[in-house]
Order: sequence, then structure tokens, then C-alpha cells
Amino acid sequence: MINDLVLLMKVFQSIITPFALFGFGLVMLGCQPQTQHDQEKETTAANVEESSPVQVTDPTDLKSGNMFYIVRDVADVQLKAGGYIEQIQQLQSDLEEAVNNKDPQKLDQSVQSLKSQLLGFNEALTGLDLKSQEISQIRSNILTANENVLASPLLNGQVNLNNIDFAALEKQMGNIQGEMVKLASMLLTQSGSSTENNQAED
Repeated sequence: MINDLVLLMKVFQSIITPFALFGFGLVMLGCQPQTQHDQEKETTAANVEESSPVQVTDPTDLKSGNMFYIVRDVADVQLKAGGYIEQIQQLQSDLEEAVNNKDPQKLDQSVQSLKSQLLGFNEALTGLDLKSQEISQIRSNILTANENVLASPLLNGQVNLNNIDFAALEKQMGNIQGEMVKLASMLLTQSGSSTENNQAED
């Protein structure tokens, strides 16, 4: 029983970690001052968005290697999906408490909350009108990984610790974590580049 609880905690931590990394990357990006050139580009992008309904972007219309579009897309993710990331992170304490207290009812409630947040997160990601190939690919990978997690027995009413395939669930959450790490790395790289440029200008 103790080993099962340890494994369950490990799974829950793997669920929270990628969202924490992603949130940290968003914070780092948000701390950077916006240049006039970026503001002009953002205004242009905003005008385009106002005249275009939200829809799934044609892959042929996506841009590759354009940092402006990457930053724009990340900001859009933060605006429309950031709330889900924060709420998923908040679930950590509830899950830990349920496991530590061996409370099946609390565990079931926490799992259902996690399922609800992942579904909402999927919907928010699907509704994004992305412009960059990089973020679009990461979104696609996260959606696929999320679907695998949502299909797991743990998120479908099987809260009996003896019957949970922890290895499979950890692998599925690892897929999400890998994509989140990619996105966080891109954000931190951009953050460092912006800092160096600002220092050079000073």
C-alpha cells in the first residue's frame, strides 16, 4: 500500500511539473520590456485578428523561425489557457492531501477536477489561432498527450490503487512534460536574448 501511494504521488508530481515549467516560462517572458518595433508588429497582428474569426490554422499559413509569431502565440496561450495551467497546479495540494490521508472520496474529487481542467485546457488550446509552426506543433503534441491521459483508468473512475497502471500513466504524463519543457526552453531562450539586447543598447 505504501509503495502504491508513493507511485501515485510521483504520477501527480509529473502532472504538475510541466505546467509549473510552462508557467515559469510565461512569467519570464512577461517580465521583458516590449520594444517599439514589437509594439508596431503587435498592432498589425491585432488588426488582422479582429478581421479574422478564430479557426484552425492551415499548416501552409504557419511561419517557421519567426520569433515575433512565437512570442505572439505564447502570449495567446497565456491569455486563453493560462488559467487552466494555474488551476491544474493548484490541484497538487488537494491530491497530496487525499493520498496522505488515504481518502478515496477526496481522491476521486481531485481526479475529477483534474479531468475537468484537462478537458478545458484541451478546448482552450484547440481554439487558439496560432501563427508559428513551432507553437502549433507543441500544441498538437500536448493535445495528443492530454487525450492519452484523459483515457487512462485513473481519470475514468478507477481509483483503486491496486489496479492503476502507474507506468503507463507516468509515460503519458511524461509526453506532456516533454512538450512543456520544449516551450519553456523557447521562452527562456527568448528571455535571455531580449536581456542581452537591452544591455547592449544601454
